[in-house]
Amino acid sequence: TIRTALLPPHHHLKFARGIGGPHLIICPLSVLSAWMSEIRRFCPSMRALKLHSSDQEERKRLMTSLASAGSDVDCVVTTYEMAKSPETARCLSMTWWRYLVIDEGHVIKNDASLISQSVRKVHFAHALLLTGTPLQNNLHELWALLNFLYPEVFPNSDAFDDAFELSKNQVDNAQ
Repeated sequence: TIRTALLPPHHHLKFARGIGGPHLIICPLSVLSAWMSEIRRFCPSMRALKLHSSDQEERKRLMTSLASAGSDVDCVVTTYEMAKSPETARCLSMTWWRYLVIDEGHVIKNDASLISQSVRKVHFAHALLLTGTPLQNNLHELWALLNFLYPEVFPNSDAFDDAFELSKNQVDNAQ
């Protein structure tokens, strides 16, 4: 229905499709409060954990809460900064997430960046990259996104980069 099409992805998964969590949402700090607000508004029965703090003691408490809550949490919302933090990344990699949602997903287009390396260590069954920003620099960025979503299909960039050598105006259809 139209109503479920307008709901956040984690709500649709749990209530329309019957797919429980835990789900992990990684977003920019500027929209963290909006994600939490939308979860409370559209999914008041979902147990959501906001995993963000600049205070080290609060971070430890939140990660302890996440580790002890385990399957009791439907959705964890955190920021890129938290996901890049070694302690948080370690904690996030200990859970098997049903869905990983990356808001502004183009942030992982550089496969060598710290955020890209951190989210690649997270274990998940499915991923959703939300982005409205087109790739502008090169096709290697496209490979990085495809590799994140389908690592078994796009295991390394060599064949992909060779197949799309656009600086020479060549595309190798055999690759």
